[in-house]
Amino acid sequence: MTNDSEFPDRPELRPVEVSRITHEGSDYFLLKDFRQLSEQSLMVPTPLGLYLQGFDGTNTLNEIVKEAVRNGAPEVTQETLNDLITRLDDMLLLSNGKYEAEIGQRLTDYRSLPDRKPALADKAYPSGTSDLRGYLDGFAFPYMNDDVMVDDDLPADLDVELKAVVSPHIDFERGGDSYGMIWELVRDQLQDVELFVVFGTDHNGDGPRLTLTNQNYQTPLGVLETDTELVSEISRILSNDSSVEDHAFADEFNHASEHSIELATVWLHRAIGNSNAKMLPILCGSLSGSLGTESEVMDHSEISRVVRLLQTVASERKTMFIAAADLSHVGPAFGDTELMPKNSEDRRRVQADDEVLLNAIAKGRKSSFFESIKNDEDRNRICGLAPIYMTLWASEATNGVWNGYQQCQADEDDTSFVSIAGVALFG
Repeated sequence: MTNDSEFPDRPELRPVEVSRITHEGSDYFLLKDFRQLSEQSLMVPTPLGLYLQGFDGTNTLNEIVKEAVRNGAPEVTQETLNDLITRLDDMLLLSNGKYEAEIGQRLTDYRSLPDRKPALADKAYPSGTSDLRGYLDGFAFPYMNDDVMVDDDLPADLDVELKAVVSPHIDFERGGDSYGMIWELVRDQLQDVELFVVFGTDHNGDGPRLTLTNQNYQTPLGVLETDTELVSEISRILSNDSSVEDHAFADEFNHASEHSIELATVWLHRAIGNSNAKMLPILCGSLSGSLGTESEVMDHSEISRVVRLLQTVASERKTMFIAAADLSHVGPAFGDTELMPKNSEDRRRVQADDEVLLNAIAKGRKSSFFESIKNDEDRNRICGLAPIYMTLWASEATNGVWNGYQQCQADEDDTSFVSIAGVALFG
């Protein structure tokens, strides 16, 4: 079989979300784009799954076919294979196809805008200023009081100089109570902050990687100005990472659609109102590949230098670190075979695991936090690992309190869930 089309000689499938479904009596793999460059999804008949496995950028079409058939796949016509590749390419799912030009143009368009536009306005929350304020106030109302950081909320011996906050990044509809609880707790302590460093989970990023942007973050409440001078300083440090081309900006377009920083900063903006504070948005690639040893993260030359720089900045001007981070992702919706129904022993087990992590976070013990996840091989899929770890490292917080723990429904049958909580950290 030869490739006479304009397809890539060695097609490479981008990372995609894959689930198995049954439609009209036939089985399919359902492919969705993590980056949501296309809002469509693609159904691929399961017999073609072995062909998809060969789309790794190293195999020609002839080699893909031979290997798939050798492993038991049915032989298909060139027309069928070309149709599959055409659909993948049209949906921008081939990293060496139409995607290359498209992502370049979209990045140019993103950078040409005066601000990073809210990706989820009118989808996850109201886009109107007054409507949004009312919506958020509805979640925050039970936790409002005249003196937000009241003594009853905190241990008597706690150092009350706030250093950092861990905020959920789940949608407000499910996680609104947790957002309201933590942001009302710290709201009074944010008013004199000069710089907010926001570490968010990069759900589409490789790791360990820190991804920057010069764009300001716009919310329906106004614009949070990005500290571009600090971005430039950090990007110069990260440029020395020879393992990643253009480390600081290689995945910059992820900022355009990533919800983690966006959802946390909506609540931040509500808390600080019209402030002259600047923001430093940093998307964190996964640390899961580094779970062998914590030192692989700590010894990363450029990332450790960035942390030291941020610590120096924090010593010179009032700085607050924020981790936009959820906790466990468990159940069939995330690939588990076991159901996680309410009031089950499995749910209680996950909550106990989460509380171990939250107690480590609240004591500022980043190594204990990391090791707890490593020791169970991240069985609960802690998607906030990287931003929480970076926040603990940069803030040097020594104590804190957590609240608002929730297990949020993640499938129609309520047998999968995402857990969240908020943490206020002091030092």
